[in-house]
Amino acid sequence: MKISTRLALKFSIISSLIFISFGLSVYVLASRNRTNNFKEKLQKRVVITEKLFLEKESYNKEELERITNQFLHTLPQEKEELIVLEKGTVTQFKGDYSSEVKEKIQKSKRSYFKKGKIEGYSRKFQIGGKDNIIIVTAYDEVGHEFLSFLKRLIILIILIGIPIIFMGGFIISENALLPITKTIESANNMSAQNLSQRIDVANANDEIGKMAFAFNSLFERLEKSFESQKAFIRNASHEIKNPLTTILGEAEVTNSKTRTTEEYKESLNTIMLEAEKLNVTVNNLLQLSKVNSNAHTILFEPVSVLQLLEEFIVEYRFVNSDARIKLTIDDIISPDSQITVNKVLFISTLQNLVDNAVKFSNNKTVELSVKMNDSQIELCIIDSGIGIPKSEINKIMEPFYRASNAINIKGSGIGLSLCARIIKIHQGILTIDSEIDRGTKITIQLPTTMKF
Repeated sequence: MKISTRLALKFSIISSLIFISFGLSVYVLASRNRTNNFKEKLQKRVVITEKLFLEKESYNKEELERITNQFLHTLPQEKEELIVLEKGTVTQFKGDYSSEVKEKIQKSKRSYFKKGKIEGYSRKFQIGGKDNIIIVTAYDEVGHEFLSFLKRLIILIILIGIPIIFMGGFIISENALLPITKTIESANNMSAQNLSQRIDVANANDEIGKMAFAFNSLFERLEKSFESQKAFIRNASHEIKNPLTTILGEAEVTNSKTRTTEEYKESLNTIMLEAEKLNVTVNNLLQLSKVNSNAHTILFEPVSVLQLLEEFIVEYRFVNSDARIKLTIDDIISPDSQITVNKVLFISTLQNLVDNAVKFSNNKTVELSVKMNDSQIELCIIDSGIGIPKSEINKIMEPFYRASNAINIKGSGIGLSLCARIIKIHQGILTIDSEIDRGTKITIQLPTTMKF
């Protein structure tokens, strides 16, 4: 069952029950009001009858008959009865009353009773030391006709109103959920080929508008992710295909005829150079993939800051002995100073960043400074190389993106994005400040203790 159908049924059932309850309440209140009004009329008739009987001795027969016709029998089917109660005798009633009513009339000073549609009221009083009872009964013709009319009217209104409520409930629920239906249709029509399509937001302030806005934000993120994935695959294919094409072409040309030893050596050197470039690219891709997919399984441990820097310097100088690195360590850092990291990944990050600094500054001195306080450590890598254009700093950490002034310098464009991802996994921040032909400063801020 659709949500609109369920909502319509619930709304219609609840509204119908309220509607019926309101009609019943009106009828019950009207019935009680009629009873109270007619009861007051009977009380007044009892008082008039009582005075008439008490003063009848002062009137002659003609006057008594005239007064009786004038003041009594004004209610439909009205009857009056005077009963004298005498001890030791059975009270005789003219009217046909039940034993319970008779007992109630004789015991109570005032009493109200009903027999079918006939209603009555009695009052006990004394004359000459004897108890007397006056009983007046009548039929509330006008009141019962009004109640009958009200009952028919309420039933008619309910019979007409409930279908209208059900139809209105379905129309209202369909119209209320129409934007959701359109949102679903728009979402179903989207695919990887038309992720640029967006859902129309009719009212951004209501819940449905906010849902549509959330969907649009999701589609925007998906579009960016797909575009990033496409660019990644395109660039990865390019970076892998070029060295392979060079290797295959060089081997084919060399093998096309017999060559001298020097020519073979030159060809092998070209193949080795391209193979090394390919090896670096593939290793970076594998490491980036591993970091992205297994970030939650990476193990971290507290290590000595000084020991970490020493291992990095030893490993880097083993690979690049010609590099000139100036290491500056804050005096506050002692052999007991520790930081929580994955040592292999962190050293790999430092190697990538320092290698870029050395490479893009034409092997000039690169400064590595380290500062630390109780909550975080700050590492700065400063070079005096070619710098990065201001407009490209925000893009430089995207995979395979290379600055426009670094196209002719050896590199794959993966290293910096890999470093940024590793720093993020360490709950740190990597920032870049650069100026063309003045150099680049990369700052890493890491918490000394990670929060898991």
